[in-house]
Amino acid sequence: MLPTKTDSRRRLNATGATVGDYHKVNEDATETDGFVHEQWVAPNAEEPTPWKTIAIIFILFIGGTICLGCATLDWLADVNQDRTDRVWALIVIGALTIIPGGYYFYVLSCILLRRNGYTMDDIRRLG
Repeated sequence: MLPTKTDSRRRLNATGATVGDYHKVNEDATETDGFVHEQWVAPNAEEPTPWKTIAIIFILFIGGTICLGCATLDWLADVNQDRTDRVWALIVIGALTIIPGGYYFYVLSCILLRRNGYTMDDIRRLG
């Protein structure tokens, strides 16, 4: 026979253990809970500026802008539609590079403008 819900409660109550009871914690208790206040404070050590990551962000953003600009110029200048394969290749490469480059460029500009909520920890270390 499988235990029913009431059987399991009887067994639990028979041991005398109170599982769901809450106890008020004394504010002037001398014992600690294993946590130290200093572990929640950010260290004062300044990390070096990730120059490689910043260079990669600029390369992605500027490269994507150049690819999309060249694709637009090729598309406008191609009257006979002879080079549509080149245009689509430049559009795909430009989109794949400008999307992450633009995002990280925005985050980097917010960091440099010292906006609240943006720190250098928001930029992944790429290099």
